[in-house]
Amino acid sequence: MSDPTPTLQVREVAFAYPDGTQVLFGVDLTLARGERVALLGPNGAGKTTLVLHLNGILTAGHGDVTVAGLRVLPENLREIRRRVGIVFQDPDDQLFMPTVADDVAFGPANLGVTGTELDRRVV
Repeated sequence: MSDPTPTLQVREVAFAYPDGTQVLFGVDLTLARGERVALLGPNGAGKTTLVLHLNGILTAGHGDVTVAGLRVLPENLREIRRRVGIVFQDPDDQLFMPTVADDVAFGPANLGVTGTELDRRVV
């Protein structure tokens, strides 16, 4: 039997930057385990802003985000950030290790993952 809990749920999320620029307007999105989506839109459409809500880098002014049944709240951020990683579009904003594989391995390795399990997660 499959788990009915969505892997990711975004409900009525609205967000404005401190300067008052409203970027997200009541966004709804539900993803089941194994489901894949692409976020498409022009520059400034809010794609990155939405993604930064998925692990609590940004906090919605209205609505909520749930990852694997955990609401994105300060008390859940450690576990949520174990589950949700973000890879930025520009490698100069992201990479600090010599290779992409080393960069991807950095997080799990610092959470105690080693050996073949670490290799499996990086691939």
